Amino acid sequence: MLQRSQTLYLMGVFILTILMFTGSIADFTGSDGELYLKHSGLFNSQVERMELSTWPLTLIFALVSALSFFNIFSYTNRVRQMRLCTFLILICVGMIGMMFYYTWIASNRFDTIQTLHKWRFIVPPICVILLYLAFRRIRRDELMVKAFDRIR
Repeated sequence: MLQRSQTLYLMGVFILTILMFTGSIADFTGSDGELYLKHSGLFNSQVERMELSTWPLTLIFALVSALSFFNIFSYTNRVRQMRLCTFLILICVGMIGMMFYYTWIASNRFDTIQTLHKWRFIVPPICVILLYLAFRRIRRDELMVKAFDRIR
């Protein structure tokens, strides 16, 4: 069952959340120079870590990628797959909130003039959409199996 469309949606979520680890989430321009918000913290242009720790953001990225990968291979238990999709949607909404929170904290704490959000800011809403589509496909398969069992 790995060739199903919900597997492609879940694989898309996995790949997108892995890409969240690769670069900066937001760039800040301020009186101190340029700052970069990454999943592992806030860095200045000399790649020195500033005093803002973002380990919960790293934990959420890792959790979403691990659970979406696990969800791909739990295709024999569709109810568990649907529950995991719902849980992952809630975590992705929390991820959106955490990204805005850390951007707000960094811009207020370091008196930035300009904040530039990178393309990684649109990844969590895309993940929510993909997880919703996967949930619908898994639910459709479950309803089809129940209808087939009723006929027999």
